[in-house]
Amino acid sequence: MHINWATTVAFPKYPSSQLQEDLRRRISEATDDDLLAAYLHWTEGRVAADWFLLACDVETEAQQERNHLANLATPMDSPFVDEHSQARSDLHAALFQATRTATAAKEQARSTWQRLRDTTRNDLAARYRAGADEATWEAGHLGPLRSKLTEAERTMRSALSRHRDVMHDLALREEAMDRFLSSEASVAIEQIHLMTPPAFEQTVAALAKRDGYQILRNGGGARDLGADVIAVTPEGLRVVVQCKHRQGGRGKVGSPDIQTLNGTARPEHHADVVVAITNGTFTKPASDFARNHDIHLLDKAQLKRWGTWGEPLLAVLGLADTSSPALTSREWVQ
Repeated sequence: MHINWATTVAFPKYPSSQLQEDLRRRISEATDDDLLAAYLHWTEGRVAADWFLLACDVETEAQQERNHLANLATPMDSPFVDEHSQARSDLHAALFQATRTATAAKEQARSTWQRLRDTTRNDLAARYRAGADEATWEAGHLGPLRSKLTEAERTMRSALSRHRDVMHDLALREEAMDRFLSSEASVAIEQIHLMTPPAFEQTVAALAKRDGYQILRNGGGARDLGADVIAVTPEGLRVVVQCKHRQGGRGKVGSPDIQTLNGTARPEHHADVVVAITNGTFTKPASDFARNHDIHLLDKAQLKRWGTWGEPLLAVLGLADTSSPALTSREWVQ
C-alpha cells in the first residue's frame, strides 16, 4: 500500500503501546483497495451527513415561513379578502409540501448514514469491487434525495417570491383603495342606511353615472312602473333598476316587489339588464324568483362593493370580465 509517511497527519500517540502496534500493523497490511474503499466509505457518510443538514435547513426555513404566515392577519372587511386568502392558501400548500419533502429527506439521509456506519465493521473493499452487488450501496439512495431537496427548495423559494409579489400588488391596490374611500366618489354604507328612499334612488343613479352610464331616469314616482333608475352603459346596455331602501339596513325585500319589476322591466322599459337594489337583504322566495326570471339582486353586501369600494356595477353582478384592464380594481379606485 502506498502511504506517504511524511504526511502532515501525525500518527496518534496512544496511551496503550499494544494499540499503537496493532494499528501500525493493520495499516501496513492494507492494500490499495482497502485505502480507496475506506475513503469512499467515509466520503459517502460525509455526503449523507451534509445532506441531512441541508434537509434540516430546508425543513427549518419552511417551518419558520409557515409560522410567519400563520401570524399574518387577513383583512376581512376588504374587497381584496379573496385574493389575500388565495395567496395565503397557495403559499401554505407550497410550504407544507416543502416541509414534508425535507422531513422525509432528513430521515432518509439519517437512515443512510446509519447503514453506512453499520457497514464499517465489514470488508469495505469487497463492497466496491467490480461485480459487487449494487443493492448494498447504501449511498445510492442519496442521488434522488438531493434532487428532491433541490426541487423542494426551488419550489419553496418560488412560492415565497410569488407571495411577496402578490402582497406588494395588494398593498398598492389597498393604498389606492384608501385614497378612493377618502374621496367624494365613495359612499359609505352607513351613510346609505341613513338616507330616505328618494335620496337612495338618487344615490343609485349617481353611482351609475360614476360608472360612466348615461342616466335616463334618476328617481321613481307613482307612475314609474317599477323603474326607479334607468341608465345606459357605455356598451349600450339598457339597465333598469328598482330601489328598495330599508332604514338602518334592516329588513328584507320580498317576492312581490321582484314580481312587479319582472312584469314591467322588459315589456315596458325594454331592459337588457334588470336589477333590484336594496341596502337590506332579499327573502329566499324573492331570490328564487329572481334567479328563475333573470333578474339580478344587489343586497347591502354587494351595495358596499359598488357604492363604498367602487367596484363597477356589472362586475358586482357578475356580468363583466373583471380581468379586463378597464375593470380591474386598480382602475376603479383611481
